[in-house]
Amino acid sequence: MKKNSLLCISFCLKMISSFFILMFLYSLFMSTFGVCRETVCIGSEREILLKLKHNLIDPSNRLSSWNASLYPNCCHWYGVLCNNVTSHVAELHLSTPFPSFNESLSYDEAWEEYSRRAFSGEINPCLVDLKHLNYLDFSNNLFDWKPFPSFIATMTSLTHLNLSYA
Repeated sequence: MKKNSLLCISFCLKMISSFFILMFLYSLFMSTFGVCRETVCIGSEREILLKLKHNLIDPSNRLSSWNASLYPNCCHWYGVLCNNVTSHVAELHLSTPFPSFNESLSYDEAWEEYSRRAFSGEINPCLVDLKHLNYLDFSNNLFDWKPFPSFIATMTSLTHLNLSYA
């Protein structure tokens, strides 16, 4: 009986130590290949985003996080998503949803609320310098597209472009 108990204890200790070794190797692998690291903004891309912000009219101050002094990591800015391996800016989500209608809000009131939140102004051509941008959504804003910004057609990395009602 003692021999079986010792074998059982020995087996359990081997299993526990194997588990901890595997956990250590897994942690080492994840940290080495950047899967668990925080994405940090690339400085030149942060500057491009700041130029973009400079030309936008933001009546509801949604881009208040776009401040390099207060928030140097642009990957945490409103509407910005970065690739968590390369840290390049990959997506810009800058649409303005139209408020849902309800009994207490007339169409005119809904439009007024919407226009207090929608972006307007100009989209700076520096946007083409975000070479790894694959998703761009400026939908439901109040841009004056006269003329339409033709530089957008040169952004060959885009796989998603939404300018509807922009």
